[in-house]
Amino acid sequence: MVKNKYPFPKEGAFIMGRVVDIQKQYIYVDLPDYDGLPSEKTAEGMIHISEISSRWVRNIRSIVRIGQRVVLRVVKVVPDKGQIDLSLRRVNSAQKALIAKEHKYANKYENLLQFLTETEGIDLTLIQAYELIGWPIKEQFNFYQEAVEALKEEGKEILNELKNIPDDINKAFLKIIDENVEVSTVKIRGKIKLMNTSGDGIAKIKETLNNVMKVIENPKETRKINLSYLGAPIYRLEIISKDYIDAEGILSDAIEVLENTTQQNNGSFEFIRD
Repeated sequence: MVKNKYPFPKEGAFIMGRVVDIQKQYIYVDLPDYDGLPSEKTAEGMIHISEISSRWVRNIRSIVRIGQRVVLRVVKVVPDKGQIDLSLRRVNSAQKALIAKEHKYANKYENLLQFLTETEGIDLTLIQAYELIGWPIKEQFNFYQEAVEALKEEGKEILNELKNIPDDINKAFLKIIDENVEVSTVKIRGKIKLMNTSGDGIAKIKETLNNVMKVIENPKETRKINLSYLGAPIYRLEIISKDYIDAEGILSDAIEVLENTTQQNNGSFEFIRD
């Protein structure tokens, strides 16, 4: 697997490792996401007993087992010697969950590039695909999840910014992304009751709804507002986002627009959340 451009992790980074040996004072792990020294099949790291737990450890095997995948923090790296000192105790539950999820997206990212190399008419190895597309895109993002989701949402624009990408590779990769990447979203729904009894009430209601739609300046599939007519004077409001915090923020902005616009137009509104 090729998931990192550099053979060794950076100090302070959180990484995934696999336990391969357990001694009285040390745990030895493989780091399959890093190449390590040319003489190594994969980078290797070590966890001293003092870095296993914040509590006294009587038996290391009660903490980890051979073959177990663990999230670790890099304490020290000496590339010339291939030395990587790691810590298990300096990783909290939130960091474990984040890195486990990130590892999943790193695999997803590599699978997309692998599919590209297997496309008829595309003559690339996986390493070449990383050099041509993989690394240049990944370097624009902190996390693989961000990279994968951005490719789904703005893949054409991202690839157009890269240099020396042949058209056939560009088109093939966009097709692979379209067919294999789905970004999970959440939805908030409700009904808006809009009233305006003035002579141009219909026009003012349309203005109000248009202003609500403008709450999101650049809508896309994973972040947008949908409005639909249910029957006078009720309209369906649907907010789509990648997380509830953002969706609630959009809803708050939409309600503020409703309040301001209906007040200016001498109308009234009521929002009923589903």
